[in-house]
Amino acid sequence: MVVNRLIGAYLGLVALVVGIQFVAFPLYGYDSGGERSSGALGVWQVLDWFMAIGLALMLVTTTRRKRRHEGEDSTNMRPWLSARVMFYGTILLTLAFLPNWFEAAWGHNDNWTIWHLIDTVLPVMFAVEGHRLWYAASS
Repeated sequence: MVVNRLIGAYLGLVALVVGIQFVAFPLYGYDSGGERSSGALGVWQVLDWFMAIGLALMLVTTTRRKRRHEGEDSTNMRPWLSARVMFYGTILLTLAFLPNWFEAAWGHNDNWTIWHLIDTVLPVMFAVEGHRLWYAASS
């Protein structure tokens, strides 16, 4: 299905960009005084929108997959468990992302520890779901 491939490609691309930005940010994101530069933080502000869209797509795709495996009588628990881990992981990631994003957007004290958690977990979850969607479309 073409829609699954498009969503999978989007999630994979966002995962790649966020992962690279997370690793590269310490190399260019600070001025000589050790403070975060506003220009470098602007990259994160743009990426936040793509991450928010990706989380919305993840909520849709993981909810569909979880519902598909509800009440399944199969003895193979792997798809059932995988669907739930991705669904509830997406819920937790969204609950961490949204308040921190709103605080950052309105100039309040957003929590950098939470951002580090988000920026390490989000690329992995996006890459896993993107890979699943990409190959589910071809089978």
